[in-house]
Amino acid sequence: MKTLLIGVILTIIARSVSFAQTNFYTNVTNLWYQGYKSNVLAIADARLAANSNDIAGLILKAEYHFAFCERAAISNAYFRVIQAADTITTTNFAKCWQEEMGGKQDYLHILDFIAEKPLTPQQIQQESLKGLINGKPLPDAYLIEALQKDGYFD
Repeated sequence: MKTLLIGVILTIIARSVSFAQTNFYTNVTNLWYQGYKSNVLAIADARLAANSNDIAGLILKAEYHFAFCERAAISNAYFRVIQAADTITTTNFAKCWQEEMGGKQDYLHILDFIAEKPLTPQQIQQESLKGLINGKPLPDAYLIEALQKDGYFD
């Protein structure tokens, strides 16, 4: 049974990665919304294994850490997104990233909030359970969509 479950998970991940290049945005946002957040993390990890500065992988990994309130990993993940995103100059992504109400500013605000408002272990446990909720959109999907519009996944 365990082998069958692992096989099914690997099939879903492989299918996700194969569709990722044709419509990456739709693929990852649908997986996230349906609650397959670990599959989105697997896609991010696969992209980062191929290129440690892959902005799509970095964004998805940061979103996963944030969704599950993995506070020790959030800061590093967010810093990595900021560093990589600052180097992307494609039209749609750069516009989204530099917007006053979004993009880089959101990442910086979250980093400030984490530094100023530490949570208790009980609060972290409560917040991490929210990551399991299905039907929630991928928060920074607009950045992934901008990358797709710029031809990043072609």
